[in-house]
Amino acid sequence: MIGELFINGRDAYSTWGISMDDTSLSALMTPAPNKEFIENTSRLNHGKSVITNAAKKDERNLTLQLNLTAPDKDLFFARYESFCKELDSGVLEIRTKYQPAILYRTIYLSCSQFSQFMQGIGKFVLKLNEPDPTNRKY
Repeated sequence: MIGELFINGRDAYSTWGISMDDTSLSALMTPAPNKEFIENTSRLNHGKSVITNAAKKDERNLTLQLNLTAPDKDLFFARYESFCKELDSGVLEIRTKYQPAILYRTIYLSCSQFSQFMQGIGKFVLKLNEPDPTNRKY
């Protein structure tokens, strides 16, 4: 799991014991939507006119599921607190080993769910916003 996920330039597993859920990579890779096309309806013409050239990408919201693990309770709570401080920064730049040339520049919105399954395992469900999906060069 070391080297799989990087958050703000740090290895998420070695720093916080954070690894991706099986849906996280799919959430990151989901294509961003296009902005609405410019449309005009005129009573002088049938139907409507739509300008489709120069399509632009829109922002996107995504849900990222992450797992936090630790071998003991003390390290679990230390990692939890450290990761929450990272979330407080408001900016999460995410990179994976599967797409090493892509850096997802996201804004942390909220944690819609936190579950602690046992004393050494926790699950975060983060709500993120990617304001400009075309700005992913690493």
